[in-house]
Amino acid sequence: MLVLDNLHIGYKSVLFEVSDLKLSTGQLVSLIGPNGSGKTTFLNTILGITKPLNGEVLVENESISEISKAIKVKLLSHVASKFDGVSHLTVYELIAMGRAPYTNMLNRLTSEDHKIVSEIIQKLNLTELQSESTTNISDGERQIAMIGKALAQETKMIILDEPTAFLDYSNRLKVMKLLKNIAINENKLIVISTHNIEICLEFSNVILAVDNKNRTLRKYMDKVSKEELISDVFNM
Repeated sequence: MLVLDNLHIGYKSVLFEVSDLKLSTGQLVSLIGPNGSGKTTFLNTILGITKPLNGEVLVENESISEISKAIKVKLLSHVASKFDGVSHLTVYELIAMGRAPYTNMLNRLTSEDHKIVSEIIQKLNLTELQSESTTNISDGERQIAMIGKALAQETKMIILDEPTAFLDYSNRLKVMKLLKNIAINENKLIVISTHNIEICLEFSNVILAVDNKNRTLRKYMDKVSKEELISDVFNM
């Protein structure tokens, strides 16, 4: 479980406050807000990269600030908003990087590690691309491979910053269906940031909306209309 207790999100000044928020595995949570509203800062605070101005983040009942890096990478995995690929890195090698928390000092994969990577590649329908350079595949395929890397970490929580931002419509749907399936069938907590209200409404179990006017984070568990979200988030 992820618990956010009286958080003040920001750097020198508070962007918004999170009074009390509990998120559980088996959920796909969408964070929505305008550009510059603090979505990435919020995700970085959850990950322990950015310190909150007040309050704390609890992961499995322990403060993120007290968890060692070696343990943290076994609890939380992160998919950044953009990855252009590396010419010498194949799809297989990219996904295999997710096993780093479990390897020895030489980062050598065991037969069990290779088995896990191969199973993920098969599950994500990347078998025909596993030997391809990450620079030679489409944006959608690269994003799915990055999700594969996060899966290889075997964490209960996956944090994704704008996972559909650079994708066309069909690939956006493909990635979101995949994430929803992972959340439900593998009992993981998936937290994404997005600008796309339609994605929030169609795929989310929970919607978090940054209310810049009141400097708060709104939480929607039940059905919410597109018009209400636009009004709350964009003040239109």
